[in-house]
Amino acid sequence: MNCTKHLEVAATAACGSCLKPFCAQCLVRVGERQICTSCFSQNLSVPPPRPMAASAPATESLCSPGTAFALGLIPGVGAICNGEYLKAFVHVLIFGFLVSLAGSSKVGSFEPLFGIMTAAFYFYMPLEAYHTAKRRALRAAGFHVKARETDKRQENLWTGVILTVMGGLLFVNEWVHGFLEGALKFWPVVLIGFGAYKIREHLSKEKPLEAVEK
Repeated sequence: MNCTKHLEVAATAACGSCLKPFCAQCLVRVGERQICTSCFSQNLSVPPPRPMAASAPATESLCSPGTAFALGLIPGVGAICNGEYLKAFVHVLIFGFLVSLAGSSKVGSFEPLFGIMTAAFYFYMPLEAYHTAKRRALRAAGFHVKARETDKRQENLWTGVILTVMGGLLFVNEWVHGFLEGALKFWPVVLIGFGAYKIREHLSKEKPLEAVEK
C-alpha cells in the first residue's frame, strides 16, 4: 500500500486521525500517536510535533477498513486482504458448504434454514474483515486496542474439527441417500449440549465464591 500523497512511495503507517496510509515524510508524532501533516494543521491545539526519522523501518502494509469491507463481499478475499490466509480458506469452505446445502433437495425441510444461514454468513465476512482492518490501523497509529486473547492451538483445533465434520457429512451423504437430512434432525442435541456446558461453567464459578464467603 502506497502513501496517500506520494503515490510512488510505500506507506509506513496509518494516520491516527483519518486512518489513511502515509509515508514517513508525511507523518508527525504527537504524544504516542502518529498523524499526517494535514490532520495536524487542522488541529492547532495539539503539542508541537516531533517528525519521524526518515530512516524509520517500513511496517507491514495495511489493508484499509473500507477496502477490507469491499473485498469481504467476495468470500475469503477480505481475510486475504488482512493477511489471514487460514481464515480466508475456512470462510470459503464454510460458505461453499452452506451454499451447497441451501440449494440441495437432500436436506428436505431444512433448506430454508440453510438459506438464512448462508445469507447471514455472507454479510458476516465483510463486517469481520472491516473490524479486523480497523483494529490493525488503530494499532499502527499508536492506539492501544484491547483484543480478546486467543489460544492459537485451541483455534487450530476447532478449525480442524469444523472442517472434518463438514467433510464427513458431505462424504457420507453422497453414499447414503437421506443421511444428511436424518442427521440434521438431531441438531437440537447441539443446543442441549451447549446449554449444559454453560450451566456447568456457571456452577463451577459459583463454588469458589461460596468458599471465599465462608
